[in-house]
Amino acid sequence: LLKEVEVARNLLIGCEEDERTVQEEAAVVQHAVGQRRNQKMIFRQQNTFALLLEAVKSIEVKDLDKSVQQRDIKAKLKETTQKWKSLKAECRLQEEEELQDISELLDKLETLETKKRALGDAIQLYEAKQHQLEEALKQKKIRLQQEHKLWLEKEVRRLERAIEECSSCITKCRVAIRELEPVIQSLAERGNLNHWLSRLSQTLETQSGIKVLSVSGNDMILNFDARVLNPVTKLLPLLITVSWTADGRVKIETNCSFLDLLDMATVDLPEMIAEVSKRYISQAELWSEIQCLQQRFAIDWLEERRTLTFLHLPAGSSSHVLYTFLVEPGYPANGGVRLCSVQGQNGAFDTVVQPSSAQPTLCDWLEHLNSVSSLKE
Repeated sequence: LLKEVEVARNLLIGCEEDERTVQEEAAVVQHAVGQRRNQKMIFRQQNTFALLLEAVKSIEVKDLDKSVQQRDIKAKLKETTQKWKSLKAECRLQEEEELQDISELLDKLETLETKKRALGDAIQLYEAKQHQLEEALKQKKIRLQQEHKLWLEKEVRRLERAIEECSSCITKCRVAIRELEPVIQSLAERGNLNHWLSRLSQTLETQSGIKVLSVSGNDMILNFDARVLNPVTKLLPLLITVSWTADGRVKIETNCSFLDLLDMATVDLPEMIAEVSKRYISQAELWSEIQCLQQRFAIDWLEERRTLTFLHLPAGSSSHVLYTFLVEPGYPANGGVRLCSVQGQNGAFDTVVQPSSAQPTLCDWLEHLNSVSSLKE
């Protein structure tokens, strides 16, 4: 019994259990000590009974009747035997109860040890999976950043080539127009102005994408199609209205709201048309960026106000946040992007953490806000 208690004690010492396990250990040790004390007491009682039996046997019974003596001895012996049997049965019962308690305690200890091992394995598995997910997320983020950077570089190179080609064509057209102006003036004097204007219109359309739609009084309507110069562009044709003022200056208006033409005031018509075309083509980068963002985020571009709204819907949440940006004229070369307002379901937000870039683009803003919202979730 002491050996089993010692084994149970060692198992309890090797495990880091809670307060309940410590109390059970103390109860088992105390119970074993009490059991040992009871066994010593029973051993002393047995020695006492043995001495009594020896004393009874050594008493001289000469003067007593043999039958009475034997009857008393048998009665005492029977009584002693019954007490011994009772004490022995009680001791055995207590021993069985103690062994059962120790067995149950050992089963509990084994169950706790099994649960401890299972919990340790589960924690190790969770940590390994968490590490794998973090590495995979990090690698995916790096790969997406590299792919986006390569795509932007490719688009910038393509747009730069397109702008260079357009500038070259515009320069050629400008030279051709200047060379044809004396011819047009001479032909006008001869009465063949319409024929040469038609040929001039065809030349402009094929070389620079500019087509004369109508001429009436002091007004002339031109159509500039950037697809003639760059077939891959998705820019819509631009309508240019040219008007001559009384003092001989040229006034130009377009159907495109984002073109700023207030600083254009000159009498050189070819130069003005070339500058308008160049400014219109330079906005291709803005349009390309907006089209790319529309495929990735929920945005709405308001051309009249030059504002872009971004609706962010966090995953697993019914709330949403509406961001409004103002795109300054000349963006991205000579203008920037400003965050005007942030509106949620519970009202407007006062502060928003800005991107780390000094002059963030629309793409920088949206990716930054999307990443910040994901971290908060």
